[in-house]
Amino acid sequence: MAGKSASKAAAKAITVVLVHGWSVRTTETYGALPEKLRDEARKLKGKANAPKIDVHNIWLSRYISFHNEVRLKDIARALDAALRDEFGDNLEKRKLAMITHSTGGPAVREWLQRHYVNEGRKLPLDYLVMLAPANFGSALAQLGRTRLGRLKAWFEGVEPGLGVLDWLELGSPESMHLNGEWRRGWKKLRQQGLYSFVLTGASIDHKAYDHVNSYTGEMDSDGVVRTAAANLNHRHLTLEQASSDGSKRDFLPLVLTEQHELTGIPFRLLPGMAHSGDRMGIQRSVRKTSQDHPTVDAILACLSVRSAADYRKLDRQFARDSVEIEAAQRVEVRDLPGPFDRTRINDPGSQVVFRLHDDAGEPIRDFEVILTAGEDDPDRLPPGFLLDRQRNSRDGSTLTFYFNAARMLGAAAVEDQDGGLREELPGCEALGMKIIAYPLDGFVHYRPAILPASKEFLEALIVPHQTTVVDIVLHRVVRKNVFRIGKRHETSDFTRSEPGPPLPGGTSRD
Repeated sequence: MAGKSASKAAAKAITVVLVHGWSVRTTETYGALPEKLRDEARKLKGKANAPKIDVHNIWLSRYISFHNEVRLKDIARALDAALRDEFGDNLEKRKLAMITHSTGGPAVREWLQRHYVNEGRKLPLDYLVMLAPANFGSALAQLGRTRLGRLKAWFEGVEPGLGVLDWLELGSPESMHLNGEWRRGWKKLRQQGLYSFVLTGASIDHKAYDHVNSYTGEMDSDGVVRTAAANLNHRHLTLEQASSDGSKRDFLPLVLTEQHELTGIPFRLLPGMAHSGDRMGIQRSVRKTSQDHPTVDAILACLSVRSAADYRKLDRQFARDSVEIEAAQRVEVRDLPGPFDRTRINDPGSQVVFRLHDDAGEPIRDFEVILTAGEDDPDRLPPGFLLDRQRNSRDGSTLTFYFNAARMLGAAAVEDQDGGLREELPGCEALGMKIIAYPLDGFVHYRPAILPASKEFLEALIVPHQTTVVDIVLHRVVRKNVFRIGKRHETSDFTRSEPGPPLPGGTSRD
């Protein structure tokens, strides 16, 4: 960061700090966004409900993410030190806004959680406006760890930044922990005056499309981050398996024991915006000379919020706007050479993160999730319902599914100017699942689990443009002959002992 202290007259104005994303190496990444914000804020000066921005001090941050040893928690620690170096004791006295792009959103959230919430300190931040944030990670992060990603980074003269990519990988323990903290603590964050927003695109810049990597053209994403992974509003479900009581049933039932959600964080789709690039990038496409830009307009709307009532009102407005934008962008027609049909229907996506462990607290890394529909039959699931599944490379107990929410929940017919593209989708009648975890036998093992298909579970699990985290707890079956005691004169070789019957009751945690 660089610059001088704001004047006393501007002390109550909003100090704006821009925070970039992963692998950025120059502040040119911000493009004309700082200048455009300054100019538009000046035009609005004096108007009712206009944001009062200190246009003389819009700060550009820079941080290191392309060295492998650097992790998100290190960036958060350095961020706190950088703010103290620049603002000193005046930090808490300022009205501070951070506008972040991509990984910058999780970095600032990590900073707030570690250095203020966890330590019981008053938040120094008033506004957090996140552009295309990878709050629940990116499917591309796992690919960045591959040999191809390392070679690309080597040719560009930098490391791939594996420490940050670990956090960004879908279902990473670090991202799950931070999102859980925010879900549980969001009310307290709001009570301290934090206004948080998510702005993201759902368009693909086909000039940046990688033909050997389908994630760069994924449905309901900006080419890097899914809308469901950007959105901080999310659900958390806990399913627990009944104890093994000697029943001969093949599958023991799962029961929904907890359901929580984080709601009320304004989320808005921005028309025609991709993750990056000069042409369509949510940040880089801003031109100083352009009349209007959806990113700038949405940021200024966020910074105009002054009360809880304003915040709720903007949340409702953003929801209405997003519905209209989604409808307008539902059909994409690419004008490309060749005889092939270039029309694509963009359906909303829904992301679900399954995490498995047993009632002793042990993670389960070898398992299968079999989704079912009516009559617990997988064949009743609608065609094209599943867009992707990815297991976390460091934590095999976590598996992320990406669903076509329109196929799962049903959708109206999609029409083009000639009359129609797709008939009405009926959607899935019900949703359930079977869990098969290994080993299935031996001295310690698991019994298969089943959650009977129901409409209630379908609607609880699948939420358009959102992530649902599902913790599945299986009963750990311990057999009696794991430990036996005999009289001293009874000697025997127990190498080939049989497991014996299961021990009764549950398993206590260590």
